Amino acid sequence: MKNSKSLIIASLVVLTFFCMIVGGNYAMGKSSGSLDNDVITFRAAQSKAGNHPVSQGIDKFAELVEEKSEGKMVIETYHDGLIGDDREVIESAQRGSIDFASSSTPNMTSFTNYFTAWDLPYIFENKDEVYKALDGEPGDIIRKEMLDSGFVIIFFPDYGFRQIVNNIKPIEKPSDLMGMKIRTTNSKIEQADFNAYGANPTPMAWSEVFTGLQQGTVDGEGNSYSLLWDTKHQEVLKYATEVNYNYSSDVLVMNKETFEALSEENRKIIMDAGVEAMQWQRARANEREEEAKQQFIDYGIEVFEPTPEEMKEWKKSTVVVWDKFVKEGLAEPEYVDVILETLGKTKEDIFK
Repeated sequence: MKNSKSLIIASLVVLTFFCMIVGGNYAMGKSSGSLDNDVITFRAAQSKAGNHPVSQGIDKFAELVEEKSEGKMVIETYHDGLIGDDREVIESAQRGSIDFASSSTPNMTSFTNYFTAWDLPYIFENKDEVYKALDGEPGDIIRKEMLDSGFVIIFFPDYGFRQIVNNIKPIEKPSDLMGMKIRTTNSKIEQADFNAYGANPTPMAWSEVFTGLQQGTVDGEGNSYSLLWDTKHQEVLKYATEVNYNYSSDVLVMNKETFEALSEENRKIIMDAGVEAMQWQRARANEREEEAKQQFIDYGIEVFEPTPEEMKEWKKSTVVVWDKFVKEGLAEPEYVDVILETLGKTKEDIFK
């Protein structure tokens, strides 16, 4: 009798486990291409806080997909790094463990070094130039490249320009940064930017920066107003210098196999929703950046905005970064030329 009960229990455990696997694969879109008459549930993950414009844009995309599919496709969104950091979620999307993932573009350079060109200081003068490049040939080239790595690009969420912030002193010209410890990402170009300014670039995990500023491990950092405010970094900062030294974009991708398994109608819904979500997100990102800048000022952060003449010094100090990185295998010269031609300018125009 006991053996019979044990056998029944063991069978139930195996059955439950099997159902979990099947259900999990279904939830992750593994069978999505053949389920057009049922609700298809996908998962999308990324690391930024839920109230960040990038996160809000992904939520908007999910909302539009559900609306356009009349509830037949549902995307569950996971923010705040709940499923992993940028690198982890992108790798999960490549494997098909999750369906969608978003990452900042510097973390995508292992898939194509074309993203490296976007990091070059001052390659983009303003958001109009950013959007012209992303919506034009430079963006199309990357979309094709990413297909080879198993990704379909849905859209590029707008992250924003990075500014230089610190808690030591006002910074009005590059030489004011001499010797200061400035936190950077792992981007070699961003580190080279601060070397060019005379600072000591200090790569540090994002989760450690707040404490690093508190304890004096670093004196400052580079980031967008909105991300800094939303993560309460204003509490450990005193000064900001608005030099737009680097533009950061995110990229929302979908597992290629999962996308191609969908019906043509559902693929169109996803791509159309991506276009609409991108337009909505761009407007929200720009609105939020202005709000956050004013919040900085109201909080008592001293914001310095260089004049056009003063900006020339900031730009010219980074010519050495272009000389170092615009090479084959890094920021591909031919791709950099495509960006510049799309924007109707030359390298000399940037640094004149």
